[in-house]
Amino acid sequence: MKIKVSEKITYIQIKKKNGQAFLNQVNSLFKNKILIDQKKKVLHVEDYILFPLIEDNELIEKLLHFISESIDYKIISKEPVLTLNYKYKSLEEALKKKIPSEFYELIPKSYDIIGDIAILEFDKFETPIDKLINLYKTKIAKAVIKVNKNVKSVYEKKSEIKDMFRLRKFTHLYGEGNSETIHKENNCSFKLDIFKSFFTPRLVFERNRITTCNILENELIIDMFAGVGPFSIQIAKKHNVVIHAFDINPNAYNYLKTNIKFNKIKGTIFPYNFDIKVLLQHSNEVGSILKNQADRIIMNLPEKSLNYINIACFLMKESGGILHNYQFCEKPDSVNNAITNLKEELDNFNWSIEKILASKIVKPFSPKADLVVVDLKIKYKDLI
Repeated sequence: MKIKVSEKITYIQIKKKNGQAFLNQVNSLFKNKILIDQKKKVLHVEDYILFPLIEDNELIEKLLHFISESIDYKIISKEPVLTLNYKYKSLEEALKKKIPSEFYELIPKSYDIIGDIAILEFDKFETPIDKLINLYKTKIAKAVIKVNKNVKSVYEKKSEIKDMFRLRKFTHLYGEGNSETIHKENNCSFKLDIFKSFFTPRLVFERNRITTCNILENELIIDMFAGVGPFSIQIAKKHNVVIHAFDINPNAYNYLKTNIKFNKIKGTIFPYNFDIKVLLQHSNEVGSILKNQADRIIMNLPEKSLNYINIACFLMKESGGILHNYQFCEKPDSVNNAITNLKEELDNFNWSIEKILASKIVKPFSPKADLVVVDLKIKYKDLI
C-alpha cells in the first residue's frame, strides 16, 4: 500500500537507461552515506526514473558536483509517495523530525522484547517540562513498534525487582496494553505475564549454554528458582532427565505448569509452588525424597543465591554433583569474588569445590557489579 504526503521533497530525475550507472556512481562516491531516501518510493515516469534524495543540502551539492557529465539529470520538487512496508533500521531514524534533537538523549540505547511486548527504560532527564517528556516517551514507544513489527505493546520499566516474587512495576506507553504474552526462545515457547512473573530475555545465550553442556542421560536436576520454566523446559526439551522445578510465586508456578504442557519435552519436570527453604523441614515429604539425590543444581537467583547454599548442599549427592551458581558481584575481579564467596559458603556446610568447570561474566549489571556464573563440581568433605 502506498500513501501520498503533501510536503514536497527533492528528486533527481535520470533517464532510465542511465539509472544503474547513476546508482553505481552513488555507491562508489558515497560508500558510507545514504543519499537516496529509502522511506520514499522511487518513481518511474515515462522514460525517466525519479530518485528521492534525503534532506541534506550539503550532500546533494556534493552529489551534483561529482556526478558524471555523461549522465543527464534534472532536479525537481515533487510530492513523495511513501510505502507502509518500509522497515526503519533504528529508533533514531523512525523518530527523525518527530521529537526535537535536544530530546534525543531520551531515546533508549537498548530495550527488552518479551514476546510481543517491548520494555523501555529511560534515563533520568532533568527538566521541569514533565508533560512534554511523557509526550515524547509515547512517540518513542510508537517508534519501537515501527522498528519491530512483531511488537504490539510497549511498557516503561518503573521500578527495580522487588519482593520475594521478583516483580517490577511497569507503565503502559503505547499499543494494545496486553501484559500477557508468549515468548519464543531456543525452540521453546513461554507463556507469561510481565506484571505477575519475572522473566528476562537477556539470558537467552546463557540458558542455551547450560542446555547444551554435558548433561547425562537420566540426571536428576534441581531448578531452585524456576520462574516460568526457561531453564527447566529448555533442558528437558533436549535431554531425557528428571527435573524438580521450584518457585515461590504462585503465578510463575501456574505459567510453569502451562509451559510444561505447551512444549514437547523429552524429560520429565515436576513443578512445585513453595519456598524451597521448607525442604529442610523433617516433615517435608519432597525434601525427604530429594535429600542428597541431585546430580545438578541450578541457582539462578543472583541477588540471594548464597543464602541458599545450605539447601543446595542438602539436595546434592554427597559423592559429588554440578552446581550452576549465579551472583551479582562487585567489580573489579567480579569472577574471583564469586568463586571466593562460594568457597566460603560451601566450607560452612562441610562441602568443598572439587573442580571449577567454568566461570565468567554473563553481563554487566551496574556500574559497580557484574552478573557472574560459576559452574563447579562440589563434594561432601567427609567423603574426600
